[in-house]
Amino acid sequence: MVDIIEGYETEEQQIQAIKGWWKKNGNALVIGAVVALGGLWGWRYYSDSAVSNQEEVSQAYSQMLVKYGAQTGVKDLTNIEAFAKTNGENSYGVLASLILVKEAVAQKNYQLAETQLLQLKSENSYQPFADIINLRLARVQAQLGKNDAALTTLNEITAASFVVKANQVKGAIYIVQGDLAKARAAFEYAINESNGRVDPVLQQQFDDLTLPAEEVASVPVLDVKS
Repeated sequence: MVDIIEGYETEEQQIQAIKGWWKKNGNALVIGAVVALGGLWGWRYYSDSAVSNQEEVSQAYSQMLVKYGAQTGVKDLTNIEAFAKTNGENSYGVLASLILVKEAVAQKNYQLAETQLLQLKSENSYQPFADIINLRLARVQAQLGKNDAALTTLNEITAASFVVKANQVKGAIYIVQGDLAKARAAFEYAINESNGRVDPVLQQQFDDLTLPAEEVASVPVLDVKS
């Protein structure tokens, strides 16, 4: 099974990539990190401080989070979506978009998650962050059944740190499409590029391809629940 949580192979690499993006594009917002958590996405982000000319946006962002956190049951995403749209070119708007994607996936609203990721992709110019966005976007597209679009998105990922995860997702998509030969090749490539640190889930996916085709087809391969 594949989840939508990793960008780089290690969390440290994720932190450095996002910190680099904020340094380049943060509009003076100092961010410690914006990284993936667990599950399909939990994302961990730390906002240290904001300069005075962003105080109003900062307060609005904080108030939005407080109101959202106070909800019980299935949470309404309207306020987060509105904030992200209004502050699309602002650092807090990017943070809100990341939260919105996480929560949309948690609620299985994959269409909303795709929309937000496509927006982030169109506005981003920092390559390491682009790879993180593309990996998550491809997984959401696959969940929506847009397998060809997902494969196209994955082909945009070229950074060595992303090769393993990108090919793992490709393999899962190929299984859904019934192309076990391509799936095996993708998983094998991912394993070979893992430098001895093979994800047990990846190894299981590869091993499952030794089963009869009808059994392989019954194995769930895309898990988008974090």
